[in-house]
Amino acid sequence: MFRYIVKHIILPAILLLTGMVSHAQVAMPDTVCIGMSRIYRVEGSSSLSTYTWKIDGTAQASSTNQMGTTWNTAGVYLVTVVEHSPDGCDGDMRSGLVYVQPKLQADAGDDITVCFGEPAQLQGTGSGSFTWSPSTYLSNPNIANPVASIPVSGSFSYILNIANPNICQFPGADTVVVTILPRAQVFAGNDAIITSNQPLQLQAQDVNGTGFTHYTWSPPNGLSNSSVSDPVVHIDHDITYTVLATTAEGCTATDQVTIKISKVAEIYVPTAFMPAGINNVLHAIPIGIKEFRYFAIYNRYGELVFKTSNPKEGWDGQYKGQSQNAGGFIWMAEGVAYDGRVITRKGNVVLIR
Repeated sequence: MFRYIVKHIILPAILLLTGMVSHAQVAMPDTVCIGMSRIYRVEGSSSLSTYTWKIDGTAQASSTNQMGTTWNTAGVYLVTVVEHSPDGCDGDMRSGLVYVQPKLQADAGDDITVCFGEPAQLQGTGSGSFTWSPSTYLSNPNIANPVASIPVSGSFSYILNIANPNICQFPGADTVVVTILPRAQVFAGNDAIITSNQPLQLQAQDVNGTGFTHYTWSPPNGLSNSSVSDPVVHIDHDITYTVLATTAEGCTATDQVTIKISKVAEIYVPTAFMPAGINNVLHAIPIGIKEFRYFAIYNRYGELVFKTSNPKEGWDGQYKGQSQNAGGFIWMAEGVAYDGRVITRKGNVVLIR
């Protein structure tokens, strides 16, 4: 609560002359702040006179030569006073305006949520000088509408302070919370090689769990549905697809996947791999295979060290929990092509340490 020293506004008067009534003259205008008290007084008046004080036409309790009041509502008010002499004569009505200034009201605006990498426009309102704190990431902390360019995700609070050095010293403050959503990132899937018109299901993945609600694949050629996360592809030529993923807040991310066409069905296996290196897991790569039966690896003693029927699984160079020594191994793989042919392949691979 703010306290103000009572200020006496003197309303000088022409003294009562013999047989005449004094004329009260208000020393106006007056400017005050909400919550301040004033005493308005007519000096040099007769102690036998009475007075009628009014504020905006409403009579006040005082009948003496002074009136006290506390201004609790902002606005412009008309104060009047009339002196009544003992002989029944009234003096002239004198008046003046009182300007009651409001408390400063700071409004930092509604809380803001923006996508990662996008600026947040603050919208402060109020009357006076503006100061935003903290000033971190703000284009200008001393204007009403600075731009916050925040390089990381999370929630950030900014406080708007307003001051008016002219009349009222009421400080005003308000807070706005700026939320930067996590970076939206989508993965369109690994590039693939298929045979002509072999069906392939694409699968867009929400890498950071930002919550994509809509997907758009382009071009739509050869896709079962270009507006889902997992359309099926039927094509007879090489093509690159771009997926645009959008969240409910309008944040977007894009990625591409390339599909190449092979004329024949085949199973490929690299000739060498290096566990814990760049090519650290050995995979069979089926092309144009609708049924992948197995991928098996044997050591030089004929022992089966690895086998799978899932082409996404590969050998990491371990057997019974032990890392195998560098050297040559034999692999075998089999699958059924889309035309019904059984594709069986065999070869050698070198494990490098």
